[in-house]
Amino acid sequence: MKPSGTARKALLAVLILASAPPTMAQTPADIFRKADADTSGGLSRAEFRRFIDLSAEAGRDRAKMVRINNAYDRAFAQLDSDKDGALSRAELRSG
Repeated sequence: MKPSGTARKALLAVLILASAPPTMAQTPADIFRKADADTSGGLSRAEFRRFIDLSAEAGRDRAKMVRINNAYDRAFAQLDSDKDGALSRAELRSG
């Protein structure tokens, strides 16, 4: 049974969207909000890893390098200037 014309168009639209390259339209603030799972306003190490992965997928070169080199912990330690175990937006901006 062949899908109807409407079903074929819907399937094609889904396939096109799924294969589209990452977009730079996501701002760092958007990515921060997505990564901040507990909405604390800061990123734990696990949330930072998610932030880096989302940033790399959005095409950000520095995040790609952290991910390629599996340097999440080193990057986190360098950015956590007050050594409280969480990264604030200000700490991320300063890095």
